[in-house]
Amino acid sequence: MSAPHFVIAGAGIGGLTMALSLARRGIAATVVEKRTGFGETGAGLQVTSNSGRVLDALDLALPLKRISVTSHGLMIRRWADGSQVLEMPSSPEHMPTPFRMMKRNDLHTVLLDAARAMPNIRLMVGRSVDEVSRNADGVTIGLTARDGVGGTLSALGLIGADGLWSRVRDLTGDASPPVFTGYEAWRAVVSARAGDKPRVTLHMGSGRHAVHYPVAGGREINIVVVRQAKEAREGWSRDGDRGVVTEHLAGASPALRELTDAAEGWQVWSLFDRKPAAMANGRIALLGDAAHPILPFLAQGASLAIEDAAVLARLLAETLSREGAAGVPMAFAAYAAASAQRVARVQEESRGNGRNYHMGWPLSIARDFALKRLGPDGLRSRYGWLYDWQDAA
Repeated sequence: MSAPHFVIAGAGIGGLTMALSLARRGIAATVVEKRTGFGETGAGLQVTSNSGRVLDALDLALPLKRISVTSHGLMIRRWADGSQVLEMPSSPEHMPTPFRMMKRNDLHTVLLDAARAMPNIRLMVGRSVDEVSRNADGVTIGLTARDGVGGTLSALGLIGADGLWSRVRDLTGDASPPVFTGYEAWRAVVSARAGDKPRVTLHMGSGRHAVHYPVAGGREINIVVVRQAKEAREGWSRDGDRGVVTEHLAGASPALRELTDAAEGWQVWSLFDRKPAAMANGRIALLGDAAHPILPFLAQGASLAIEDAAVLARLLAETLSREGAAGVPMAFAAYAAASAQRVARVQEESRGNGRNYHMGWPLSIARDFALKRLGPDGLRSRYGWLYDWQDAA
């Protein structure tokens, strides 16, 4: 009997983690990617302990160590003068699984190399999912291709990991578009400086904030500046005008301006939000941004996609062993039920962080007082529910 087989739309971080999680359980996967070449856009990201445990279980700890920096904590500062609001040190006893900071394309390369090494993972580039038909035994997926040669694939189910503008989500009947938040993120990478501490630094200001942290083994610093914007543009990124961000940072602290002045180029992302989609519909499931975009104010977009993959792969393996192919819709439904409450909480916490970061005077005074009173231990405890997560397996 041939191994069970699933099609995954999207070869980003979530899609590749999904493929690896299935393959490690003896379940074959075909990953369909509309781009003709692999390579993840974006600058830096944080892989927190909750998702780090999943990657470690996939035997990726060593390659991740080579590309990442382990965070030694969080520093929160005021935008205008750079004065300290709160410092939260981090140490192994607080987070036994490292809190890793890395470049997005470095993580993508690690996942892609691992997927290419698995004989039961097939990668198809230059093709995208166009349609799907379902029957009692599985799905037939119609593909389109840049060269005009599409074709079809048959599988036990289809997993959509194809991002914010997901075609697979549309195929479930949910065509509601993402909603522009009125903010955009400006991202750049600069060379690290002597004396930079390996931690996340957050600068909070009225209607704006900035975050920076080391990546690439400590050789570079990833910078994100979030500002209000009148118009949204679709797509992952576009080139930004350096003069715009320089003007935006005119009222920032000297230290923050000095850091951002070193950036030679900026990439800009319009920030969109939407309510969680139905994460399962029969033999179709969704994960990551296709199911639930997470605003970047909690650094959980990639992490939640990685979590999704772990939960879905486990439930599929368990259900297939009991029920066979007929159990796929049951596994997909169980995954949606298991994830719904956590997804909604992470989304709302991220939105809440954005509101808190961007408070103006006098609310910012009360916010800073509350953070000081909470202290590092209180702040760490407040997010225990997030970072202490482990899959039920």
